[in-house]
This record gives sequence, structure tokens and C-alpha cells, in this order.
Amino acid sequence: DSVPKGPDLIRAFRRAPPPAPTDDPARAAECTRTYLKHSEAVTACAWLPSGDYFASAGIDKTIVLWSASSGEAVQTWAGPRATDLGIGCGGTKLVAICADRTIRLCSILYDNGAPRMLTSAVEAFSVGELITSLALSADSRHLLVNVASEEVHAWDLERRQLQHKYRGQRQGRFVIRSAFGGRGDAFVASGSEDSQVYIWHRHSTALLEVLPGHSGSVNAVAWNPRDPRMFASASDDHTVRI
Repeated sequence: DSVPKGPDLIRAFRRAPPPAPTDDPARAAECTRTYLKHSEAVTACAWLPSGDYFASAGIDKTIVLWSASSGEAVQTWAGPRATDLGIGCGGTKLVAICADRTIRLCSILYDNGAPRMLTSAVEAFSVGELITSLALSADSRHLLVNVASEEVHAWDLERRQLQHKYRGQRQGRFVIRSAFGGRGDAFVASGSEDSQVYIWHRHSTALLEVLPGHSGSVNAVAWNPRDPRMFASASDDHTVRI
């Protein structure tokens, strides 16, 4: 009870062994550590591939690099108000979308396995629109961002160029998330506020399918990393559909 409560802290949970049928399902996970550094709401977290460190962002205009085991904030990057984070290129690149309508790229260096953000050489480029979420491609070269103009944009991070725009989904009030997926990341899927899932061909941008099923806003989609024919969608109707 002495641990502060609110949106400005991060908690780590460990999954417990499967409960017996008579056990309380609320005890299926236990909180192992609480991470305190942010002074305002935490907006995003992203793990580094080793699983020993992760990064968090907050509306307090900081991005914090944490040691998962010790709970220590090993580095704080002050400046950007980031709303979403991604870690790519095998853990050597941090990608952040920011409230000033920019995408920022920060290299991550390692010294005896310990990561450090190279904040003195951050690259930033403007999107020109309010960005609500991001998703990296499997090769980390391309970035999907959902923007407030009810479009999904694909950016080439090496060339710093907007490659494609995907249209049709509805997004006006909520954060909606999209994802690359399918064999060879050949498709783009996105949730939508009209309770449907939209799927486009990644390269031609043709709208291939509009999938019904949910009865509330579809907030996010996630492709199965082992089965390119399967993805999950999460909705305000209290369901996840496969």
C-alpha cells in the first residue's frame, strides 16, 4: 500500500503457474517490481531484444532506459514528448513518435552488454500530422504510423521518405493501431472506429478486405509471428478475435 498509484509508474509482472480450477484467476500473475521515475503519465514501453532492459516514454517529455532486474533508471533522455516507442535493428535503434508531429530515431550503443541511447545524434523528421501509434516492419526498415487524418502511412526509415498511404479506416477520437503482416510482411492491417478491420496490399495500397465481427471500435491488430495467415484484433466490445 505504500507504493504510489497512478499513471506515472511502471509495474513488472511475472506470470504464475497455471491456476487450479478453484483458484482466484486474479492471482494468475504477480507484480515483481515497480519502476518510478516519470513525473506524469507513461505513454509507452518497449523491450530491448535481450529482455534485460526496456525503454519507457511519458508526457513529462522524457524517455527512460531501465534495467529490468534492478529497477534502476540507467539513462534519461529529456526533450521529446513521445506517445509511442519501438525498438528495431536488433536493439540498436529506438524509434519514437512525438507530440510535435515528428518521428525521432536514436541509436543505441552497448558497452559490455549495457545499452546507452546516443542522444547527442538524434535524427528527427516531420510527418506534418498528429501521429497516434507506430509499428515497425520485421526488418526494421519501414514504419507504419496511424495519423489523425484517418490514414495509415508507411515510411522508409533509411531514406526518410513517405512511401505509401492506406485509406478507408475510421479514426477520429481514439488511438488506433496498425501492423505489417502476412507472408513477407505483404499486408497492412488496421483497426478502425467503425468496428471493422481493414486489410490492404502493402505495396499497391489496394484495400483487399474489410472484416466485420466486432461491435465496438477496433483498437489494435497483431499478426501471429509464427503463422502469417493469422492475426488478432482487440476491441471496445470487450473481445479479442482471431
